Amino acid sequence: MIPATDSTRTIDNTPARASAPWGWALALGALIGVCYWPTIERTANLLVFSDDMAHGFFAPMVAAYIAFLKRDRIFTAASRPAPGGLLVLAVGAVLGVAASIGGSTTLARFALLLSLAGAILVLGGAAGLRELVFPLLLLFYTFPIPSVLYAEITLPLQLLASRLAELTLETLGYSVLREGNVLYLSFKTLSVEEACSGIRSLVSLSFFCLVYAYFMESRRALQALIVAASVPAAILLNSWRVTLTGILAEHHPELTYGRPHEVLGWVLFAAGFGLVFLAHRLARRVLK
Repeated sequence: MIPATDSTRTIDNTPARASAPWGWALALGALIGVCYWPTIERTANLLVFSDDMAHGFFAPMVAAYIAFLKRDRIFTAASRPAPGGLLVLAVGAVLGVAASIGGSTTLARFALLLSLAGAILVLGGAAGLRELVFPLLLLFYTFPIPSVLYAEITLPLQLLASRLAELTLETLGYSVLREGNVLYLSFKTLSVEEACSGIRSLVSLSFFCLVYAYFMESRRALQALIVAASVPAAILLNSWRVTLTGILAEHHPELTYGRPHEVLGWVLFAAGFGLVFLAHRLARRVLK
């Protein structure tokens, strides 16, 4: 669950500070960085060069920003190092070695997050970990969806997007024949491929809605509503993309591929976020 926040998300940096072990924090952070450098490097390459991970590129930056805002609350007089953190560090190290032997990048990324959590427990205790649990969870967005799970999710989304697009086009007066994820129009055949299934929009929109909810809403119920609303919004915007592609194919076929098609995707992504924003504003009015 997202931690409770002020509606304007201002963070109080005034709590009394203990002599924060920043030197130890930097040393332990550097040691973790050296041990997990191959994992960090592979993840960075994935975030920079993969179109499916555009949201993941922002996850470490947002997590670091939140940690920076909370810097005076991580090590306070109430924070006591937790010996159990050493056990978490040990488990992370074992998983890291197992990931290296088995060649599992996903397991290595999980081991890195576990090691970070262990380091926070060692230095700041449970109180410190509570302050940083949300930015740590955000780093899961740097994980690509496992191939097996990806295949299970994309096919239903492809069929749903093609079905909704069929209904919309028929409502607009177009003659459409659908076979699975393929739409046959009199002037164009549209195939909703995996890349157009909407999984990319769904994951990206859920990330930005999660961050928006953290900074802009204090009530947990509304935070949950914002994140949940990203699912139907992503499904709708993807069906709109297929529908508009079909309409443009008749009048301006040159706009159905390449850069114009990408721009259309970004415009509709913004529209999807706008739907979530409007749902949030409406819910705040209703639930005053």
